[in-house]
Amino acid sequence: MRIACLALLMAPAALLAQDIARLRVDAFDAPRRLFHVSMHLPVKPGPLTLLYPQWIPGEHGPTGPVVNLVGLNISAANAAISWKRDSVNLYAFQIQVPAGVTAIDVNFDYIAPPEADGFTSGASTTSELAVLNWNQLLLYPKGADADSMQLQASLRVPTNWRYGTALPIQSESGSEIQFQPAPWT
Repeated sequence: MRIACLALLMAPAALLAQDIARLRVDAFDAPRRLFHVSMHLPVKPGPLTLLYPQWIPGEHGPTGPVVNLVGLNISAANAAISWKRDSVNLYAFQIQVPAGVTAIDVNFDYIAPPEADGFTSGASTTSELAVLNWNQLLLYPKGADADSMQLQASLRVPTNWRYGTALPIQSESGSEIQFQPAPWT
């Protein structure tokens, strides 16, 4: 399994600078073109807009495959938080973080397309190979300095798959790889 670099053009506004956001990608179903994503984001109470990357590095237009994001669930302390898709920017999801909440959990699935229709990295998953583009497997809060925000990613690969990455590895156990925290950019 090949892993691409994490790259974001916008930063997470509602994240608390001292906390580390966590991103877990379960690629066990990658042979079926299905990735399960779990995020844990430190936040502050109040309005929050989560964005799906619209501008993908290497693309020549706003072609982020938001249509491949399915089953979005947002919660805090196991209580669901309702979300609303922005009526103008379809890459934006608006929530109200309840008082007293310091972190939210975001879960969704990403269905990798079978063809490269619409963006060049589209057909990057087969039954035996997956090119994981981190920026297609996350949502991020709108607005702050991405260089000061830390993200720790982890990955579960299918049994007997190998991987390659430029990200520094913190630990590895079986099919689970834990990467060292890194700036969102």
